[in-house]
Amino acid sequence: MPPVDRPRVLLLWPGGLFAGGANFGVPQLLMIARAIQQGTTAQVDVIDLDMERAFGAVDLKAMLAPGYDLIGISCYSSYDYLKVSALAEHMRRLAPRAWIVTGGYHPSARPGDFTRPGSPFDFVVVGDGENPMRRLVQALEQGKRPLQQVQARDPVPRLGQVMPYPWELLERYRPVARRVASQAEIYLSRGCPFDCAFCMERAKRDVSWRPLDPQAAIEELHRLDSFLDLTRWTLFIADALFGMKKRWRRDFLEQLARRPLRARKVWLLIRVDLIEREDIELMARANVSPGFGLESGDPSQLALIRKSGRLDDYLDRMLEVSHWARDNNVPFGANIIVGHPGETESSMRTSAKYMERLFLGSAGGTTGFLSVDPFRLYPGSPIDEERDAWHEKTGFVPQHYPWWEDGDQDFLSEWVDPSAELDFRRAHALRHELFAPIVRQIRKRFVYDGSARDYYQRAVEEQVDLVKSSRRLRTLGLFHLWRGLSGQVPAANRTRELEQDEELARTAKEARQEVIAEKAFECDDPTVLALQEPRRERFVNPEDTPASAKDQALALEESGLSTVSAMHAYAASFGALGLCAGDHLADLGAGTGYGTAVASRVVGAAGRVTALEFDESLAARARALLSGNETVTVLPGDAHDVSLWEGANKVSIGFAMAELPDAFLAALPVGGRLVVPLGQEPQVLTLFERTASEIRRRSLGPVRYVPDRHAQSAHPPMADVALPADD
Repeated sequence: MPPVDRPRVLLLWPGGLFAGGANFGVPQLLMIARAIQQGTTAQVDVIDLDMERAFGAVDLKAMLAPGYDLIGISCYSSYDYLKVSALAEHMRRLAPRAWIVTGGYHPSARPGDFTRPGSPFDFVVVGDGENPMRRLVQALEQGKRPLQQVQARDPVPRLGQVMPYPWELLERYRPVARRVASQAEIYLSRGCPFDCAFCMERAKRDVSWRPLDPQAAIEELHRLDSFLDLTRWTLFIADALFGMKKRWRRDFLEQLARRPLRARKVWLLIRVDLIEREDIELMARANVSPGFGLESGDPSQLALIRKSGRLDDYLDRMLEVSHWARDNNVPFGANIIVGHPGETESSMRTSAKYMERLFLGSAGGTTGFLSVDPFRLYPGSPIDEERDAWHEKTGFVPQHYPWWEDGDQDFLSEWVDPSAELDFRRAHALRHELFAPIVRQIRKRFVYDGSARDYYQRAVEEQVDLVKSSRRLRTLGLFHLWRGLSGQVPAANRTRELEQDEELARTAKEARQEVIAEKAFECDDPTVLALQEPRRERFVNPEDTPASAKDQALALEESGLSTVSAMHAYAASFGALGLCAGDHLADLGAGTGYGTAVASRVVGAAGRVTALEFDESLAARARALLSGNETVTVLPGDAHDVSLWEGANKVSIGFAMAELPDAFLAALPVGGRLVVPLGQEPQVLTLFERTASEIRRRSLGPVRYVPDRHAQSAHPPMADVALPADD
């Protein structure tokens, strides 16, 4: 290949995990950019797809228009694997001559995932990326393509060699960063010599702790502050292990206290067995808040996790730290892992009792919050590399491996049986039973009142949100879905297994109650109660069980022409009709019959519901689901045949019509009411009422419903989700 005169390099951050808040900074890419700038003539661009959201839809073709010779895509963790692979394949088509490179924790642990036949990646960097990426760019300059696809490990011995941070490469994002990012991020050290069993840090092999000099670290913080103006920001020092050496830590904190940042708060991660009272006092002066990977409150489990050699002192130290933090008004976070390999019911209960003591045991409240995470099997961790030994020792069984090659990665990474004594379902149930009450009580006892209190209050509330029944329902729904997809349950038995799962039924009802309480639907109490009772998860498709308690429409078939409506849609329609005991309701476009089931509870034994569904297969499902309900009649047929439902005094139409046919009004008795979405999308929910002398018509607000199949609508189907009313 010919030499490249001043190569052009793109370093791409593919976006953070799932849909959470992004951080501003991508410091790992900036350090690589600085290394390339120092050793080559290349022009380097850094693109953060999280930040790009502020400018609208991302156009990859336009993004690559400058013509890049090397494209480096960060694959920070295994959760990024599918996303990064898809990006690389697309970029390979758009930039066929560019070298495409990836690196990060997952490539370091599993380089073979990126070197398979047909892979879009030219090179894989394992471990630190600075030196290998600089050598690749130098090879471009010289026109010498490296023979080895996996680049040899070459760690950076001192971070100062790739400083200062080139924050100017993020200039494009500075004006919009606050719209997207929840906090700013920086690294001041690299590596962690400890060997926690669950951690991916070992995947990079060189785990020696390598910090910037304390004074240089302070300078880098102030350079970021000058670039971004941290006045409205919290700053996360994202080191795997902050301040391992006492002398370094004290020097850094003392300098930061003398030269404070404008940041609302500085947040970092440190081991609890390193902390002394003086550290907490210095943190209070320096406006710093610590987070601790506590991992468990059970000594035997901590031994399995390889967290500390002096386990009793370790847990006692955390209790001391919590008192020091409260005395100095320092907020802190503590993270635990439940369901770690070797976990038993006894260890979970012991851990929960310790957490009660840690967070709820003081009459003065707490300045800390608790994060409760399920165990996740990270490739490259000691547990992953020693899976057979862990199975022999504890009975640990991963249920879907390798999990990162399929969707629902957040669930699949957690789907393990922790031990021979404790399977996934029991561990999941105990997590909520034992720790959810503690998390909720922390919200009431959180007494921190210093700077950025709202930031920490949100962290407390986020943990409360994570223990809601809707979250638990999602996990249970995915459990059933993936048991079917992986062949653990024969297809013929899947529906029966779902219906017989009492824990799922209880959880789904609690989740519906949570959603209904939060939404505060504007309808009478009988309708509110009726929305809670029918098992909505039975009326949706099995793959939608995890979302069945959400207040949203769920498609019943691929075209989207039939849905189970959002719960508020039924509340709006039945509320407008004034549906009450003794009514005869015609439910037109009933789908699988969830709305019918809700209505039957409102009209009671003295009332009736006639459900009409155009799709015969859906009508058959509704009939089966509602069998035994003597107040309900399910009919397949076209709602335009008014003879099928004529005589009902209340009519709810679950599909959009251009205008209501005269025949529908003629079929309505005196005193009867009919509610229908009318017009083009968004439609207007419209109420018709027949009196002895006239037909009254009233608009209730904009909505979106699926189209009328009878009319063969040319308009694309829309989910029936109510929009905010204009009034």
